[in-house]
Amino acid sequence: MRNLFFVLTILLFGFSAHAQNTDKLLNDYISVKDALIISDPKAASSASHILYQSIKNEGNFSGKTELLKAVEKLNKVSGLEKQRAALDDVSTLLWKLVKGADKTNKSVYYQYCPMKKAYWLSYDKEIKNPYYGASMLSCGKIIETIK
Repeated sequence: MRNLFFVLTILLFGFSAHAQNTDKLLNDYISVKDALIISDPKAASSASHILYQSIKNEGNFSGKTELLKAVEKLNKVSGLEKQRAALDDVSTLLWKLVKGADKTNKSVYYQYCPMKKAYWLSYDKEIKNPYYGASMLSCGKIIETIK
């Protein structure tokens, strides 16, 4: 009986830690996205390096290798338009991770830009398009929500 309790405690702790780590990755991703919304390539670059390190330091999880490659690609590009183009792969892969998590601390909105045919994640229901910034800030729609 004690062994069963011990195993259940470890499993519950593991699930809780996974949710917290998913939230950390989401927060780091949101920093990248927000920098692209305000058209700040230096801030986006800095934030994407932090996101990369967070993913790299994270334990093994499904899709880690693909997500690291996508963020590495984002890190290697320079210029606002190339950063914006690289964000879509990161967003799609991170959404898969978020959907597979048991919970998140905040609601997460999976949003879509029909002009770029690209996705992004947001804590805000209001559309703020990272692919166009101020020129088409409200272009897009919510595809899915996790609460």
